[in-house]
Amino acid sequence: MHIKKFNLENDPKITSGFTIPDSYFDTFSEKILAQLPEQEPKVVSIFSYRKTWHYAAVAILILMLSIPIYTKYSTQKEEIDSATLENYIAYQSNISEEEIVNLLQQEDLDNIKLEFNIEDTAIEDALKTNSNLEQYIID
Repeated sequence: MHIKKFNLENDPKITSGFTIPDSYFDTFSEKILAQLPEQEPKVVSIFSYRKTWHYAAVAILILMLSIPIYTKYSTQKEEIDSATLENYIAYQSNISEEEIVNLLQQEDLDNIKLEFNIEDTAIEDALKTNSNLEQYIID
């Protein structure tokens, strides 16, 4: 088998057999535009409204699921373990009473308050009968 060399410049061209009239493409765009309707009717798809509702429902669902998760993790970061707070106060001797009060919340301060319903006469009687008045005055 022998392959014949093929040279595009010297060999005769093969024609397809199709011809186009000379002025065909000059008026081609006008012919096509004349066949098109002047105004296209507006097409409204039913599915576009459904997609909008689906997206809105998915967005609400994601929001409903993410809010509890966010609040759970954000409150865990802010809360201080009471044992950690007690250990800190116990081992830090340079903490003043004002700093301790600043660490406590109002609810904790309300729980600490003690109410003494003792009349003045009862206190005077206890001081009269007790012989260690100097100890009370010093403390």
